[in-house]
Amino acid sequence: MAGRHPGPRGTTVIVKILLVQPPHWSPDGHANFDAVEELAGSASGDVMLLPELAGSTLPRADYLARVRELATGSGMAVVGGSHYDDSSGDGRVNRGAVFAADGSLLAEYDKAHPYGLELRSGVRPGRPGPGFELNGRRLHVLLCADLWYSASLAGRDGLDAVLVPAFSVTRWDGPAPARELWQHMSVARAYEFMTYVAVSDWHHETTYHGHPCAGVTGLADPCPTTHSGFFTGPPDAPVSAHDLDFARLEAFRSDRAERGFR
Repeated sequence: MAGRHPGPRGTTVIVKILLVQPPHWSPDGHANFDAVEELAGSASGDVMLLPELAGSTLPRADYLARVRELATGSGMAVVGGSHYDDSSGDGRVNRGAVFAADGSLLAEYDKAHPYGLELRSGVRPGRPGPGFELNGRRLHVLLCADLWYSASLAGRDGLDAVLVPAFSVTRWDGPAPARELWQHMSVARAYEFMTYVAVSDWHHETTYHGHPCAGVTGLADPCPTTHSGFFTGPPDAPVSAHDLDFARLEAFRSDRAERGFR
């Protein structure tokens, strides 16, 4: 895969991640996946991250099939955002899945902290997934507001990246305040847990039941090469590529440990 460079013990030193920021959200999950397929086109990488509710209210089987098809068709692992799943018999849960490029299921995950409109519409808290491994690297998915709870990452030391499908509905008049908060939170989590934090959101002109989105797509890097590189984004393009340099991340972790930052 593009961007893959082997490291010691079967790990990968550099992984290329694609952050997808579609221009519009549709209540029809199939339309959202059709749009993602068109946007991604011939783009290449190791893993593709979709925004929250890419699957809208698709039935569970349909949602899983679309994520699997996107993974096998693109040749990348796909973190499929999420959809509202009504199949458990315990009420509606905001739930997602990750498929490998060969079509195998890598992980499933739920949103533990439904937010705002979700709470008012009866969405129930779910159980966060255990994460998954890709190319020898440990990755973990947090759905949107779950990133705002540090306990979501408690006991998960040594994560190589936290991947966040988001739908950042905001009550501000414009996207700037929410973007600033998300950037600060992403960088704080990246630095605290010594890991990359990647966020895929919808474009800021998107609305969800009349509520505007802030468009907070971007990558938080705890060990940037320049002082201005702690957060990159939001991008102008609907698909942006970022290299996760794990050799540099491991050197950063070693340096922090030597200085007593644990």
